[in-house]
Amino acid sequence: MQEFMALDRNLKLRALTVFLTVLLGASISPNVTIYYVQYFGAMWTGILLMIVAIAGLLASLYGGHISDVWGRKPTILLGQAGIIVGYGLAAMMNSAWYVNPYITFFGFLLAAIGAAWADPAEQAMMIDASTIENRRFVFTLIYWIINIGVMIGAAIGGWFFRDYLFELLSSMTVVGLINLLIVNFGMRESLTLSEQVKTTSLKSAWGSYVSVFKDRRYVIFAVASMLASIIYLQPDYYLAAHLTKSFNTMTLFGLDIYGQRMLSVMIMANTILIIIFMGLVSKATQRWQQVVGIGIGLFIQATGFALSFILNDFGPLMLATLIFTFGEMIAVPASQTMRAEIMDPAQIGAYSGVFSITRPIAAIFAGAMVSISTFVSEWGMMVILMGIALTAISLVYRSSKMSSPFTS
Repeated sequence: MQEFMALDRNLKLRALTVFLTVLLGASISPNVTIYYVQYFGAMWTGILLMIVAIAGLLASLYGGHISDVWGRKPTILLGQAGIIVGYGLAAMMNSAWYVNPYITFFGFLLAAIGAAWADPAEQAMMIDASTIENRRFVFTLIYWIINIGVMIGAAIGGWFFRDYLFELLSSMTVVGLINLLIVNFGMRESLTLSEQVKTTSLKSAWGSYVSVFKDRRYVIFAVASMLASIIYLQPDYYLAAHLTKSFNTMTLFGLDIYGQRMLSVMIMANTILIIIFMGLVSKATQRWQQVVGIGIGLFIQATGFALSFILNDFGPLMLATLIFTFGEMIAVPASQTMRAEIMDPAQIGAYSGVFSITRPIAAIFAGAMVSISTFVSEWGMMVILMGIALTAISLVYRSSKMSSPFTS
């Protein structure tokens, strides 16, 4: 508590806004696909999700540049406004008197663009307000809060989305408004005038990102992070497919546990373990070098997932969950801290924007792994995942040994 109270005011409020943002997203986003399938069918749902992903990626890139021009706070406020308008519009289109899935899609799209636009600025503000000494604590705290928000938000969405969509979307619109008010009246601008670039033009944005991609150390680290995200995303991709196909159904406390339910049990256990043990793991590893934490954490995490690829029973899979969760708790804060330390302080928004595209690219490769699994055995998928992990670890190590291009 003493360490938290010593943080910059922006960071304290950021902890609250992160919780509200994740609560909002986790209660809505996982169920949107079901909504689209209901009204548009599976084929169009895939196309709509691709449109949202591409729009979010572009918004994130340009928002990262704008946060270096306008400042962090106005960029975040504009993104929050998009979220509020988007969810408010979706709520109005799903009332007891009128339902319009087409305008609802536009509302969800606007909310997704707003969230993607604000994300690099939010990351940049967090880096601006933290120091080398407290940064690991800050990222650990935020990661812990994210997991609490996901758990509560998923429960709210699962309970209310189908039968009380208007009420849920209306409530989440109010949550977005609260977030905006916290940012507007509670947070200070963290970008100083001397750090600002001059123009918001697309040409300027292009030049900003060209300079980021010339930073080979950061690009190598971003590629490593993309590979690490492939591992992190497995519950949504190959692991889900494996459990659906191969899990040995069992009965627990009178409830049938089949593949899909087993995945939910593993995800819930992962979240609960992080909430309970994140502080202990962070304290035990706080003196480790970042590259060591990333390397050991990624290897343990990948090992847990790789084992889950060849296991089919409840007990062994829960042990695998414990393993990959332990690795995740070591790797994620160390990775976020190292990423912040190797950014150019004058272009943190642009650097955050570049990093924001690593997750969508990783999702493409994670999806490809599902297709590859039709030609490769479970043991083969295990080898592929460990190969991805070892490649990521080697790239992180290589990046750590390179000199900074923007310091003398």
